[in-house]
Amino acid sequence: MDRFPLARRSRRPAARWAAAWLTVAVVAALTPGGAAVAGPAPDDGQLRQAVATSLVVQHGARASAAYGQRASVPVETMVEPKRYAAGRNWVFGGGVIRVPSHVEAAPVAVLFLAKRVGGAWRVALEGTPEFADAAREAPVLSTAERQLFSRLTGNATSNPTSRASTDTVTSAATGLALPWQSGQGWAHWGVHGDSGESYPYNSIDFYGGDGNVRASRGGYLYRFCTNARWPYIKVVHDNGYSTGYYHISGQTTKGDGAAVATGEYLGRIDVQLPCGGRANGDHVHWTLWQGNTAVSVVGKTIGGWTWYAGSAAYQGYAERNGQRVYRNYCCPIVNYGSGGTTYPTGVVETGTLDYVNVRSGPGLDSPITGSAYDGDVVEIVCTALGDYVTGPWDNRTNLWNRMPGGGYISDAYVDTGTNDPVAPTC
Repeated sequence: MDRFPLARRSRRPAARWAAAWLTVAVVAALTPGGAAVAGPAPDDGQLRQAVATSLVVQHGARASAAYGQRASVPVETMVEPKRYAAGRNWVFGGGVIRVPSHVEAAPVAVLFLAKRVGGAWRVALEGTPEFADAAREAPVLSTAERQLFSRLTGNATSNPTSRASTDTVTSAATGLALPWQSGQGWAHWGVHGDSGESYPYNSIDFYGGDGNVRASRGGYLYRFCTNARWPYIKVVHDNGYSTGYYHISGQTTKGDGAAVATGEYLGRIDVQLPCGGRANGDHVHWTLWQGNTAVSVVGKTIGGWTWYAGSAAYQGYAERNGQRVYRNYCCPIVNYGSGGTTYPTGVVETGTLDYVNVRSGPGLDSPITGSAYDGDVVEIVCTALGDYVTGPWDNRTNLWNRMPGGGYISDAYVDTGTNDPVAPTC
């Protein structure tokens, strides 16, 4: 079967979002009013600086505050183009503001889309309306990514720095599981900011159990700081949240843009520092985001537990049915799953194939949007009838299963325990 095409080609005309992008001619500094000064035709170096400039303009102050350093101290960026369109005038990639070596934190990491216009790059960063608009046009995205990114935006201007503005929230279901196997118990080190005392408290350190870190919800996987052996992993979910997994090793071999299911293996707890910082003891630094905005976990229900802050960072507790579990105290935190909407699941069985294709619709002519591998656990939102497919044991069916991210996989390759549909009709 053919491989998932990382760059889908599109010739649709440019839309009105272009005028709203931050334009940076990279060989010259920005004027005080933010206008770009023209320069020679851009190359890869210019692209990287254009993205780096956008990162610093939009996220530098927040990163400095999160990392506990003065705003006057320059931040270090890393820009990694992931995919180029034909003609190299569209690019999709990731950008990071690296963590200083003395700070215990996860990085500020965002996806970007860039379009070359004349002698400059127009850059849109994840979580902004401009990024959502660009996703509708960008030929470097898969169909599934285009559908996901075009409807997900965060709050680009909301960067709260005080506890009162971030942690006085009511209990809310997130549809997220804890990042380990359902039913297993781990320990935690309390809620805290991305770098400890910083706000909002969007982070929890987890350790124990079998050490295998798993996706908190189905979504699409992306890596940052890939010059390291074990990069930083982020999963973008269909419900508006993204979750980050820092310090982990032994990672899944799935590539950027691959679909992952709730509970799918991502890696193992460790002390890896691909984007900088420091760590003490094997764990996963788990973070919660919405677009480009850090989201407080306080008052959120994750894995069946509602999380609360204490009098300081790395304090607080998780509560379920009146039971409170403080950091490294009493008993482990059992993962009860997503808590909100739950879907039936199946296990992918590919037979002699390395993987099977995930498609945008229930048919063999539908565009390929991803891949599923033997042993993957997939959630099934609904089912549809489409093309007949013969599975690895000559099992023939026209039933297709749609996953939370929007992709379809033939039921011929999914073991649900029955030949009948396990979810409603799409």
